[in-house]
Amino acid sequence: MDRTTRLISLWIILSQNPLPRALNVRGIANRFKVDRRTIYRDLNALQNELGVPIGEEGPKRFLVEGHHLPPIRFSVPEAMTIFLAARLLLNYSRRYDSNIASTFLKLNSAVELPLRDQIQKTMDWLQKQALDRQFIRTMAILAEAWVNQRTVRIWYHALVDEEATERSIDPYFIEPAAAGHSSYVIGYCHRTNEMRTFKIERIMAIEMTSETYSIPADFDANTYLASSWGIVAGGEAETIRLRFRPELVRIMKETVWHSSQRLEPQRDGSVIVTFTVTDTVELYSWIMGWGEKVEVLEPESLRQDITETAKAMLEVYHEK
Repeated sequence: MDRTTRLISLWIILSQNPLPRALNVRGIANRFKVDRRTIYRDLNALQNELGVPIGEEGPKRFLVEGHHLPPIRFSVPEAMTIFLAARLLLNYSRRYDSNIASTFLKLNSAVELPLRDQIQKTMDWLQKQALDRQFIRTMAILAEAWVNQRTVRIWYHALVDEEATERSIDPYFIEPAAAGHSSYVIGYCHRTNEMRTFKIERIMAIEMTSETYSIPADFDANTYLASSWGIVAGGEAETIRLRFRPELVRIMKETVWHSSQRLEPQRDGSVIVTFTVTDTVELYSWIMGWGEKVEVLEPESLRQDITETAKAMLEVYHEK
């Protein structure tokens, strides 16, 4: 990247990593793939040319407390990316959320016509959606607890339980899931002494405690969820092979369903799609959604499960 871009990026990175997690010069250099002398020159330029107050603590560099980034302007592609992300969130949640509304409002002040008109129409439509105060409050407390690394006490109504149970959790990550139109918090559960995933819509009550925690340095949500089909993690990943009929080949080719996806076109016009994922309910439901246009080739256990479900469905309709 050119010097100007690198200076702006360095400014942002320093603002995002205050003490005590401030980065050292070597770490910054590795991020930008330049030598440390270049980073030292950039740090001096930020201080002397732009007046950015940079503090030092040994090899670490950070922005002096109280300094804020200047207002951000978006390019059209950047604004469009935020707009699409917010639209996706809105379409999956189907509820009014003041935080989504404020995001659109701020974005609307930073873009030009005609995108501004489309954002305004989205805001008008958002106003007509149902308001879920409990969800908004729960999400707000979870977000604050996650950012400040504070343990929360929740009353969680699991799908298999008749009543909500109390438990304390340390939020490690918050993840939306298109399937189910829900959001989930991934964290350490003190009740089970292990990592668990909780559907936020099933949290009946929540309160923040004074207890603090630290997210393990080796925890990466992307790695944690890498072998899962959706939000459910855990278990060993296995090879899933599916044959899709010719009429679905184009859909399979133009869509990346999972990073492990591999396609093998067949002579009869069909395609075999292979995934390396954990066999979960989410994957099971996705396969069933394609009906008779997909055949499970392996593993045999999954093929048998799909077969039994198909037979049960047939019996239901025969009863009619």
